[in-house]
Amino acid sequence: MDVEDLDWIQGSENYVELHARGMTHLLHVTMNTLEKSLDPEKFLRVHRSIIVSLGRIRDLQPGAHGEYLISLRDGTRLHSGRTYTDRLKYLLTNRF
Repeated sequence: MDVEDLDWIQGSENYVELHARGMTHLLHVTMNTLEKSLDPEKFLRVHRSIIVSLGRIRDLQPGAHGEYLISLRDGTRLHSGRTYTDRLKYLLTNRF
């Protein structure tokens, strides 16, 4: 699998689920380790357990308590964490 195929990533303890082209792959690595290896111009951590490909984001909608609802081009809907609000606000004002 090529990194360009990644839609989003979800962490679960010492594993991550890589979601790419409708398939899910399990990898034994921590979110922090994986995040450091990804291009920050292409991927953004939006929750302690979620990283999204910026090119796959279709829409961002403000939610309750400073969270955002993130809709991806494939129809996937994700929720951001409150501690990542500033990153998403910056994205809203500079990318969309």
